[in-house]
Amino acid sequence: MVSAEKEYIKIIRQIFEKYGFQTNEPQKAFYDIDAKKDNTNVLVETKLYSSKISNSELLDLACKKLLYYSDKNNSKLVLVVSNYVNPTIKEKILKEKGIIVWDVKTLFALAFDYYDLYYSLESLLMVVFKESVSDISVINKDIDNPQEIIELLIKKPVSTVPQIQLEKKGERLYNELLIIPAGKKNATNFEKKCTEILKYLFDGDKENSSLSLWKEQKTTEESLHRFDLICKIDFFNASSFWKELSQDFRTRFILFEFKNYKEKIKQGEIFTTEKYLFVTAFRTVCFIIARNGADGNAQKVAKGALKEAGKLIVILSKEDVQEMLIKKDNGDEPEIILQEEIDKILMELTR
Repeated sequence: MVSAEKEYIKIIRQIFEKYGFQTNEPQKAFYDIDAKKDNTNVLVETKLYSSKISNSELLDLACKKLLYYSDKNNSKLVLVVSNYVNPTIKEKILKEKGIIVWDVKTLFALAFDYYDLYYSLESLLMVVFKESVSDISVINKDIDNPQEIIELLIKKPVSTVPQIQLEKKGERLYNELLIIPAGKKNATNFEKKCTEILKYLFDGDKENSSLSLWKEQKTTEESLHRFDLICKIDFFNASSFWKELSQDFRTRFILFEFKNYKEKIKQGEIFTTEKYLFVTAFRTVCFIIARNGADGNAQKVAKGALKEAGKLIVILSKEDVQEMLIKKDNGDEPEIILQEEIDKILMELTR
């Protein structure tokens, strides 16, 4: 995804240059592109999302980040996203935050007259979305006129919206997790904080919740074992990642286990977790949040469960949790971290 993000920024930079802007690497790494044309200065933040439809919560967080880091030296603010944003939402963001949003339809309109650029954008998004983009790449130039898009940017007054303080909820949650002492005595507090973190990451407003149900401390039918948390994938609202996970591993439910151990977890914890997963119950995926990760034997057993029984067990350390929270605070998709971990497991799998 990192290389895809770099390619995406490169395409956005080329689009600005096609319309007479000079672009530079930003002096500060708080946004992605500095663009200038005559007396117009533009700060550009880009977001490459894997879902075609925008997530209003992530959109709001991305806008807040752009407002927070804007330098207010007569620069205009543009947020460029790779998915579709309803025009009403664009207008609301412009009115309330002074930020112009360019969505995927805007990008295709601006690239329409430049075949190589249009093809590069289309090819990249097909890889990111993992499906055809024909439904969003068809442009009506009477509605999405590229010259009008650029004129709006040039003529728009500089935003007078004041810089805002970022809440950085994810950073706060992570710090609260860290101060919980490791060990069995604090296992319940660790579970509760991890659940709160997961809800921030994946249970946004009603419109954007990828996971639902959120049943904690469920005891198995035999009353012999208890797993920590089970969620159901909300297929109608879920991001592309969760939908793909559901289809690839034939699962409707996701288990989460929390291990507040002082040391790395061992293979015994993986054997126990595997007992909770059943192909016939559409419950084949579990994410284990282990404070200090897992040792080599635990990793081998997890891969064995995937090879032999089709059960996916992904082990996440506190550092992985931190990365997801940073992405969410910045308006990026936290699922990227989960996808990278799953890709790593699948690429390393042997016979």
